[in-house]
Amino acid sequence: MTPRQQAAPSLRTFVLGAIAVMVALRLAFLGVPAGRDEAGFLIVGNAWGHGASLYGDYWVDRPPLLVELMDLAGTVTVLRLLGLLACVLMVLGVSRAAYVVRGAAAARWAAGAAALMAAAPWFGVARTNGEMLASPFVAWGFALAAQALLRPGPRSRVLALGAGALAGCALLIKQTIADGLVFAVVLGVAIAWQERSRRREVLVVLGAGGLGLLAVLALGLVGAAARGTTPHELFDAIVTFRAQAGEVIRRSASGATTQRLWVLLATWLGSGLAFISALTAWQALRHREPVVLATVGVVAFVSGAAILGGSYWGHYLFQLIPAAALATGLLFDRIGRRARLGLAAFIVVMTAGNLAWNVIEASEEGRQAEVVGTWLSQSGHTGDTAVIAYGQPNVLGNAEMSSPYPYLWSLPVRTLDPDLTTLSRVLDGPARPTWVVDWSGIRTWGIEPARVTVALGRHYRHVAEMCGRSVWLDRRVERTLADPGACP
Repeated sequence: MTPRQQAAPSLRTFVLGAIAVMVALRLAFLGVPAGRDEAGFLIVGNAWGHGASLYGDYWVDRPPLLVELMDLAGTVTVLRLLGLLACVLMVLGVSRAAYVVRGAAAARWAAGAAALMAAAPWFGVARTNGEMLASPFVAWGFALAAQALLRPGPRSRVLALGAGALAGCALLIKQTIADGLVFAVVLGVAIAWQERSRRREVLVVLGAGGLGLLAVLALGLVGAAARGTTPHELFDAIVTFRAQAGEVIRRSASGATTQRLWVLLATWLGSGLAFISALTAWQALRHREPVVLATVGVVAFVSGAAILGGSYWGHYLFQLIPAAALATGLLFDRIGRRARLGLAAFIVVMTAGNLAWNVIEASEEGRQAEVVGTWLSQSGHTGDTAVIAYGQPNVLGNAEMSSPYPYLWSLPVRTLDPDLTTLSRVLDGPARPTWVVDWSGIRTWGIEPARVTVALGRHYRHVAEMCGRSVWLDRRVERTLADPGACP
């Protein structure tokens, strides 16, 4: 029996134990209020069909597989469990990738790092996001690509085809999650550069991966078209819009954007991601090992995408977890024992502190939206609709109301409807919303509110002030208003 075979049972026990700890920690956050993205994507997914906008009657700058998964989930609780399952599969995939490259010891380190990071609240794990749902596709894409390129054999093309398909799935969840593609290309180029005799073989393997990628992307486009979302509309949403939105942020963003950037950088440093990234880059420069170079390529790509995106939300860092965890496994035998224990202790202590802080000082994020949305539900009638100005689709989710306005997030409003021409047309129309909630102030950065101010005065009356938010009701209807709940 080989050493790897002897280590297999202990590896399996360790990985399952790490997953069990992660699941237990994550279940403690299962009941936190719905986040903006969770609620918004669920609304879009549940309503997707032929309509007047990109996804039926709603618009969002995300690819179709994410919306399909939201339609599949249906509710926040199911979506959270789906996100938890994604993390379990991600830990298994990262462990497998490290095992393929370095064996059982590396797989244990990689699995432990992945499980620990996937339980840390500062990566947004209390809520399910696109980065989380894409993570198993990324991690298993690493594993299949590594096996196809590092262990050539009769199955290499099939493994590469699978790796390409997984990379395509990740791109269909969020357009910037090209981690699997970057990993495979950098790994293949590095191997071909160092081993000229393998260039033809590497080219064939990468070609098979490319076929898998293109096949999945084509399937995704065909499936979306069958539900009324055309490839041209998707290109405008996930490519053209992002360039336009970046310019809007650069030109008009408030100080809150800069504050989020500093928080993002502090999280990157405090979580250990910065140290892992720097150590991986150093080892890549020293040894130029293809798989470490590929991992550094992914880290650099993800970091660049997070910075260039301009919004700086903490959950963007979740996209780094598969590559950072794999790097941890790959580097365990390249650094001294004290350094390994020091790195592990640092990540454990910081993550534990982050967990404790979130238990002691429970986040108020989403709680005001829960209060206001619940009040709308109690005060409204079946069939009532609402517009939240601007963004905060979790209010709509809690109110169990739809919106006649296609933009559920503030950035599309600022980019595609900055003069509020579309919103004022909705408020002036015969199918105008029953309720309007002024969440962040009608006059805010990047928006000219004149048209909406006129429409509100003409068709609505102010009926409540709750949690600092103004609520307006259509003058044509009468409602018995519920008692307002206590604001956090």
